Amino acid sequence: MATIETIGYGGKKPDDFFRKLEALNPSIVVDVRENPYNAFLGVYTLHQLEKRLGSKYIWIKELGNKTRMMPPTLVDEEAGLEKLRELSLKHPKIVLLCTEKKEEDCYRSYVKKRFLELNSEC
Repeated sequence: MATIETIGYGGKKPDDFFRKLEALNPSIVVDVRENPYNAFLGVYTLHQLEKRLGSKYIWIKELGNKTRMMPPTLVDEEAGLEKLRELSLKHPKIVLLCTEKKEEDCYRSYVKKRFLELNSEC
């Protein structure tokens, strides 16, 4: 099974964020935001991340949090986690990307936890 990490760009300068992301050495970066089209400074929009990361970037809309509350209400949790599982079969290191600086303040921690629970026997 793939290793799964998380990163958030909140409160980080773009250069610092991309250095930290590079240090994680992901085989793929999975954007779990519900709406990656409007982001701080335009640096973290879907199109800019696709441009910067190329084939190492993918957006899984189904893993977006519809409520911005905890516990989260994902767009389509089952379908999103299945897509993440399929990616884990091809990519040894996945990094989940979202806005919040700290994993514990963000629902990406929930996505990571649910993924690990469902795939602990893989």
